Amino acid sequence: MTRLAVDEEIETDIMVAFVLSSDPEQVGITRCLVRAALVYRGLGAYADDAEAVASELVANAIQPATADVCDKVGVTLMRVWGGDAVAVVVTDASPLPPVLRQVGPGSEHGRGLRIVEALSAHWSWNREDAGKAVYAILAGDAR
Repeated sequence: MTRLAVDEEIETDIMVAFVLSSDPEQVGITRCLVRAALVYRGLGAYADDAEAVASELVANAIQPATADVCDKVGVTLMRVWGGDAVAVVVTDASPLPPVLRQVGPGSEHGRGLRIVEALSAHWSWNREDAGKAVYAILAGDAR
């Protein structure tokens, strides 16, 4: 069982799980692996949103201010909610919670979690060991 909510355990069907180094070039690899896993499982309709969400969460996890090049970032893609939804889970070594920022129109940074929020039916985070897991659930029409 993977813990996706503070007080709730959810049955999951893991489609793919992988570990990345804390390197910005890993965002592109994440996009490819997420899309391939979804298409392989017949869930290509989720691919665009899942790619965007995974990219934003991985980018947040590997930002130089919060990650060391030796740190690892975990990515898990799974079916949840009885198979009616897809969850993207990104784990990292930082215990700092994700911050939903207010940004101005000219800002080049700070919109990642806004994108995650817009594309997902639900997103949140949990502390895990010394770090955290940030997850987003994509549920088709549930947005």
